[in-house]
Amino acid sequence: MYLEALALTQFRNFAQAKIEPGQTINLITGDNGSGKTSLLESIYCLGFGRSFRPGSYRQLIQHDQSRFTVFARVVEQSGQKHTVGYQRDDVGEVQLRIDSEKEKKFAALARMVPVQLMTPESTELVLGGPKQRRQFIDWGVFHVEHSFYSDWVNFSKILKQRNSLLKMRRFKNEHAYWDEQLASHGERIADYRESYIEGLSDYLSERLKTFLPQYEFTAVLKAGWDRSGTLLDALNKHQEQDLRYGHTTVGPHKAELRIQANGDDVKNILSRGQLKLLVAALKLVQGEYLQRQTGVQCIYLVDDIAAELDEHSQKKFCDALMASNSQVFVSAIDVGILAELFSSADIKMFHVEHGTVKEQ
Repeated sequence: MYLEALALTQFRNFAQAKIEPGQTINLITGDNGSGKTSLLESIYCLGFGRSFRPGSYRQLIQHDQSRFTVFARVVEQSGQKHTVGYQRDDVGEVQLRIDSEKEKKFAALARMVPVQLMTPESTELVLGGPKQRRQFIDWGVFHVEHSFYSDWVNFSKILKQRNSLLKMRRFKNEHAYWDEQLASHGERIADYRESYIEGLSDYLSERLKTFLPQYEFTAVLKAGWDRSGTLLDALNKHQEQDLRYGHTTVGPHKAELRIQANGDDVKNILSRGQLKLLVAALKLVQGEYLQRQTGVQCIYLVDDIAAELDEHSQKKFCDALMASNSQVFVSAIDVGILAELFSSADIKMFHVEHGTVKEQ
């Protein structure tokens, strides 16, 4: 999967911009504030429906305008082409199109544009809370196991309903039905996640032997309850605790992925540069696993590749990106050492300045 064309209208500081990216490495240069990160952000929006930067969606709309549009022509591995479009206005109304037809569910668009992102803030995947690691797992499961999405949507709706009941005096009379439904979807979600991490582990171990050979890594998934019993048993056991706190305290929404290096939490033992390499390995392996399982290649977005990586680590990362045979977009202030690091690849270069993009 790759983007053959990308067009932005009234997105951030771009009134209009069009590029025809290459199938492999695309280098995007420009001064700070020129819009190179915004270019990556527009692609990310096609895959996630939101920005990776903090702030409201309204900040994506160019100043004094009422909406933004991101359009792309996507090419599958088979060579089949599709057009996709994503528009959002200043009151939050969203319009999605696939091959000129209106689409109601963003999941359909997300499947067509699988995106992996690396920024200097991506280390929050391991430094931040469990929610970010759950999202990491669920991205992979969503793209590999298509039936997961239905269970995840239904579980989320029922969880919201159960939490509302927990704050009402009717809970003890009405919870049985909701608990059974929650447990049914929750068990399947846990099974999907467990199977995914098991399949990913061998690939991750091999990648980390190259990136960080001085450490032995383990990744353990905690389901969110003691899986020696059923989720329904756990919900019944924790009912009084749930009533006391006013929310559901066990289930897949409490799952955690614990990553250790040499038996210690990676947060305690790895430097910032090493953490970035660890996250790079996680993202690369996730893309590799997606391709092996489905034949679909994801698109890699890398913002400020040099941040916190020495030249040796940059070379490892760049070699791995080239070996993925995926479409890659890399931003930097100038080409610098990147031309040498990607010298064996077919490179396209673009320069961003004052909201305009020019191929070089």
